[in-house]
Amino acid sequence: MEVWDVVVLGDGPAGLAAAANAASEGANVLLMTAEALGRRDPRMSDGLAAAIDESTNRGHREDTIRAGGFLCDQDIVASVTSSAVRETDLLERRGVIFRRDLRGLPHVRRLPGHGQPRVVGSGDADARELQQVMEEQCMRHGVVRRSDQVPLRLVHTGQRVQGLVVADLTGGRVLGLQSKAVILADEDASNVATSGRGAYGLALALDAGLPLRDMEFLASTPLGVRDASMTLPLGLLADGATVCESDGTPIELGDDLASAVNAIRTAKEAVIDLRDLGEARPWYDATFRLLSQRLGIDADRQTVAIEARAYASLGGVAVDEEGRAVIGSWSRWFTGLYAAGGTACTGLHGAGLLPGNLVLDALTSGRGAGASAAAWLVDQPHAGSKAVAGAVEEAEADLAAMMAPVESEGGVVRTGAVTSAVSALISSTFDGGTSADELESALAQIETLALAAEALHLDDTSLVANANFEAALAAQHGVQLARAMLQSALSRTESRGVHVRHDHPDTDAEQMHHTLISADGTADTLAVRKGVSGHWVLAPAESA
Repeated sequence: MEVWDVVVLGDGPAGLAAAANAASEGANVLLMTAEALGRRDPRMSDGLAAAIDESTNRGHREDTIRAGGFLCDQDIVASVTSSAVRETDLLERRGVIFRRDLRGLPHVRRLPGHGQPRVVGSGDADARELQQVMEEQCMRHGVVRRSDQVPLRLVHTGQRVQGLVVADLTGGRVLGLQSKAVILADEDASNVATSGRGAYGLALALDAGLPLRDMEFLASTPLGVRDASMTLPLGLLADGATVCESDGTPIELGDDLASAVNAIRTAKEAVIDLRDLGEARPWYDATFRLLSQRLGIDADRQTVAIEARAYASLGGVAVDEEGRAVIGSWSRWFTGLYAAGGTACTGLHGAGLLPGNLVLDALTSGRGAGASAAAWLVDQPHAGSKAVAGAVEEAEADLAAMMAPVESEGGVVRTGAVTSAVSALISSTFDGGTSADELESALAQIETLALAAEALHLDDTSLVANANFEAALAAQHGVQLARAMLQSALSRTESRGVHVRHDHPDTDAEQMHHTLISADGTADTLAVRKGVSGHWVLAPAESA
């Protein structure tokens, strides 16, 4: 058994920010991921929203609330948007190379949903630059980082964190990690729609008894490359790229991201033309190179076929302004548990996504959770060693059962069959809107897939570098999160933001609250937070 002050799950910008900030305050921090270290999230290449050219953050704040269908927690929106310029400055000081304008300031672009040019970036290098800078901060503060650590369970007693149990695929063992605090900061649930795989942090939270918040909101991008897993940076839309039908007929994308997605979804055969980027062209060299290497497309001469595709899940673990995981109400904290980035539902996005806010949310939520955890644990003793040891024994028994040969009348069940079925089901159910009949039918199919996921065949019974085991566990989590997404969508009987119900096409003022879904399917609600003064920052009546 190992003993740490803080264990962080996730090696993206949120996890790195959380780990670096906790370590900078003196905490002994372990950062781990189930995959390889340094994997970049391509969505981080969409830039960072910051009101650099505006006298206040009011425009950014109000655009965020409108894009979120007034389901954002408005005190969070005000706080996060007010820190955006500082985040930009801090990244520059640490080495991120932003595009600059003739005044020497970071170049700002206007992306869908923004009333003003407000998104800074480094072309398609944002994800790489951000990952590198945040990794350097972790090294500077002595954070220990490990790959191939598959989380098996969150250890807790009486809704107080005691640590984690992980399968160490490098050493081939089950390992107990005793810790005062755990920060969940890995992926959101969008991979359920794109690959059928579930995120470990969200699955750990559900298994520990925490309800997930607002899982019905699945945002899409209009720039998925057709017949490929590649997604193009949204910044292209502000840098000279044009979107049209394959016959050259222009496609009007509208003023916000949801309108752009709907325009692509209803087009006959949408393509994007990248031939006239002008001086912005060098900032997208990696994108052009990938299109050539993976698809044989010379984007300097040819158009690229695109489609709307699931992009970001806006739901997750409900957290307060300090990143603390709350249970059922704002006043109840799952002691010692924090969440950030994709795992957290911070309240910034609400029911819709404003481009540039994903990066901002990852950095601010990670930084806040790390600092809050480090401050809280100073006076906390290490406890729960017996609970962690017991959880290790239970996990070893579960693994032995999972790796035992399974007799099945239908033959061997493979991971790919389950993940592809889950992905297709969630994509078809949420794509363009849904209804109660569709959701209930999908839930019935999910229950069948859940049985198949529990009977997945493992060819390798050793834990050492067992990718088959990791994929099977991710498939099981995919089924679990798909169920939560469907149940949450069924419970919201209105259309709001990216959640569209064909049988309930109108927005219902009585449902301006967050949805909570527990592992057993129990639905509850959580109040939307107003501004710090107790009044709306932007009242719903001002939406016009």
